[in-house]
Amino acid sequence: MIRVIIERAINPKKVEEYHGFIRKAKNKASNVPGFLSGELLNILGKTNQVIVMSCWDSLEAWEIWAESEQRLELLEAMRPLLESDEKVTILESTNIK
Repeated sequence: MIRVIIERAINPKKVEEYHGFIRKAKNKASNVPGFLSGELLNILGKTNQVIVMSCWDSLEAWEIWAESEQRLELLEAMRPLLESDEKVTILESTNIK
């Protein structure tokens, strides 16, 4: 299992519009085999600084979604709402013995 963290800075005047895009993205991602869960978090005190965290069965499942036409179209439509490019971090579990 992997976790994907996407950090985005949203134009403060466009936060509600952004939430609409995120609902669409989560609905579409939830139909991708390997999607386990997703949530939207705000950085405390900064309502326009968001973290999208999702869990996937595998890196391959995430990559299918990340490179899909659906996600790329949503990201392109969302881009005018962002103050900067998104930052994506992929985490995997570490087996400590």
